[in-house]
Amino acid sequence: MKRDTFVKVKSFGKLKNLEVNKNGSRNPSFKNDVFFRKGEVGDWRNHLTPQMVERLDQITNEKLPGLF
Repeated sequence: MKRDTFVKVKSFGKLKNLEVNKNGSRNPSFKNDVFFRKGEVGDWRNHLTPQMVERLDQITNEKLPGLF
């Protein structure tokens, strides 16, 4: 999968509007919208520790070599 295609498929708007995210639920006591933040670019910095970022970078490089 090319990077541009991956980014389009994984965009916040697309994920937010998937039918499974509107109606699917594993735990009915949680609203589905609690799994999505504002969708603002760079907002992850307000939620992830440097250690979390490093681990995510490692996983991304292992699972998607050459993509980033």
